[in-house]
Amino acid sequence: MRLKFCSLLLLMASGLTSANSTNDLPTSSPEAQGIDSAQLNMALKEIQKSGTPIDSILIMRNGYIVLDSYFYPYQPNTLHDLRSVTKSVTSTMLGISIEQGKLKELDQPMRPFFAEQLKGDIDPRKAAITLGNLVDMHSGIAWYEIPYNSQSSIYQMVNSADWNQYVLQQAMDDEPGRTFNYNGGNMNLLSAVIEQAWNMPMQEVAALQLFKPLGIQNFYWQKDPSGHTIGEASLALAPHDLAKLGQFWLQDGVWQGQRLLPAGWIKNLFEDTRSAQSAGYRRGFWVDLSQKHVQASGRHGQFIRIDPQQQSVIVITSKMADQNTDDFALNLISQVIKNSAPRSENSAAQAQLAATIQAIALPASNAKNTREFGNHWYGKTWRFASKPWGIEAISLKLDPQDAGSLIWEVDSINGKTSWPVGLDGAYRRQADAHFFNLNLYAKARWKNTNTLEIKTLYAEGATSWHYSFKFNKNNLELSYADNESSSGQATGHLVTITKD
Repeated sequence: MRLKFCSLLLLMASGLTSANSTNDLPTSSPEAQGIDSAQLNMALKEIQKSGTPIDSILIMRNGYIVLDSYFYPYQPNTLHDLRSVTKSVTSTMLGISIEQGKLKELDQPMRPFFAEQLKGDIDPRKAAITLGNLVDMHSGIAWYEIPYNSQSSIYQMVNSADWNQYVLQQAMDDEPGRTFNYNGGNMNLLSAVIEQAWNMPMQEVAALQLFKPLGIQNFYWQKDPSGHTIGEASLALAPHDLAKLGQFWLQDGVWQGQRLLPAGWIKNLFEDTRSAQSAGYRRGFWVDLSQKHVQASGRHGQFIRIDPQQQSVIVITSKMADQNTDDFALNLISQVIKNSAPRSENSAAQAQLAATIQAIALPASNAKNTREFGNHWYGKTWRFASKPWGIEAISLKLDPQDAGSLIWEVDSINGKTSWPVGLDGAYRRQADAHFFNLNLYAKARWKNTNTLEIKTLYAEGATSWHYSFKFNKNNLELSYADNESSSGQATGHLVTITKD
């Protein structure tokens, strides 16, 4: 059950997974590329122990995959919502458009591409905005991206009929090129510019000019209500294809001898001191001048970090909460792979690493089945008079076909749905007919005989939902929180006892 939905995060089911995706990236032992398998193994165990909701970690060094790991229940070849990593890909499409002569340069003015929306007398500062100002987040447009809530500019844009018009009609609060201000709307404007330059949707341009050369066959990229490819978010790719992008960026836009980006598009990020004056952001990437790495970052812990000195690419996908800002897993992995000198092969450590990779891909083997804790509450129904989030009634039943799960029934304004929920540490999954038939994963545990905690997620997404059921005689206190800082509470009242 989803209690919250934002169109910005929409992922369609079509094409989200591909069992036939091929791995055409070479692999190597960690030691052959200067990485200690024992330290990698300890890092994976520490990440798992921390409870950080990682979906995948992939490491490349010198063009070879040295770690390819997936955390239960995420599976290889599943496309993953990338959030703002999309911005780095939009920047890449801008660079390709310049390299191919479809656009002139970064200093090219934005206004001619929006002649109808920006006709007549406008703020001269807005007329002076260039494509470079947009991609560097120096447009000068008044914008309030964070915190993400109903008052933020990005949410106002998503709820408008014409996203680009919403961005263009915002006032100016600075000269373009002067001040960094993170603005997702800038990237949507760039998408529209790229589409005009090629006379086709940006996702189609990407398929032909970027993904095809890199051998990326499966992706999803959503469009806005006006039919423009969303430039600031909504791209979904599988981890191996994210690694290809990272390696492509590490090679400054060259793939298999073919230059796709203008020379220096990535390399020159380290040489431009303005990065330090722009919150470390330039051309759609976060730049760390002290550590000499470039990073594509997305909300809830989506990362592609490239380090030219280490010749490394780190890919992480996850479902971290908004409050988790320390990049624990990414920084831990970065420290482990600092050394680059070749090492002697360590077959014992490599075997232990392989065992850990296999273990983290499976549900916890020591989880206790807490199904019997809820015996007093099974078969009962609670009705919610206020219909919170559209819910009219909830009931819990034993699953007659699965001793390790229960059935969570929800009557809502959209109809009745029943979800299998694992109580033995393993998720149960079922296609969600109300959400493009994506599989909803659900597991739970009885904290005690009166409190049930349920977690749900879509493997392809970056969001997860946590529910707490607190039973008190004839009342049910239902609360939920997601990893986007949203939460809510409601009270249901016992009305009847259902019969199986």
